[in-house]
Amino acid sequence: MNPFRRASVRMWTARAVVCAMLSPILFSPAVAVAAQGKPLPPTVVVLPFAPSMEMSGTVPATLGASLTRAVASSLRGTGKFDVVQFTAANPSIARAVEEGRLRAAQVTPPFEDPEVAVQVAREIGTQYALAGVIEDYTYDAGGHKASLTVSVQWLDARSGRALKTVAISAEATGTATSTQDEVNAKVVTEAVNRVLQELAIGEVSVVQPSQVPVKKPSVKRSPSVGWVVLGLGLIAALASGSRGGAGGVDMPPPPPQ
Repeated sequence: MNPFRRASVRMWTARAVVCAMLSPILFSPAVAVAAQGKPLPPTVVVLPFAPSMEMSGTVPATLGASLTRAVASSLRGTGKFDVVQFTAANPSIARAVEEGRLRAAQVTPPFEDPEVAVQVAREIGTQYALAGVIEDYTYDAGGHKASLTVSVQWLDARSGRALKTVAISAEATGTATSTQDEVNAKVVTEAVNRVLQELAIGEVSVVQPSQVPVKKPSVKRSPSVGWVVLGLGLIAALASGSRGGAGGVDMPPPPPQ
């Protein structure tokens, strides 16, 4: 192989190695978010809905789960939050129960105590908690009509305060052939839509100013971006070194005298 081709192979091999090393950084989600000038969305844990302690056992067992899934899905759909659904099997919650910071009874729905909801959010590591309780439910089999009342608290884990509390009632009516589950699905949809409207999700009254996207984030605050800049400089240095360090090998040999 002639010297010119050897130098070229070394140069491009060096570039390929560096690019392979930097690709996980260059294409990481954190770098993509930083490049777009947007911070990561705030996190919220959605606690399971369940009937209040005062209610009788007339609420279908699936109603709370349907409300929880619908709220979590709707919050994700706004694109404003990173949503975590609660489970007592979460390692952070299991450890908190084992170490006595929470009791087993406290991590069982309904989550009526805001202090417990805040503690759960802190243990999991989310910025907010959404806790909902089914206050009333009735179903008229003859009229295929369901009525539902829920109360919801939006809590800030850092301050421990309830940023907003709402209580809404919703109704839904099915057809003559509708089952109770089908009517319940309609009333859940109506209730969740009204809850999100009342909470005014995304407004400053709910999302604190510190969570509002900044226009010009500082590059120094992102270590990943620093690595990208360093890597790009390294690529340039290697390319330059390959050309300069070859001692003129990149140039064709002089013609014979």
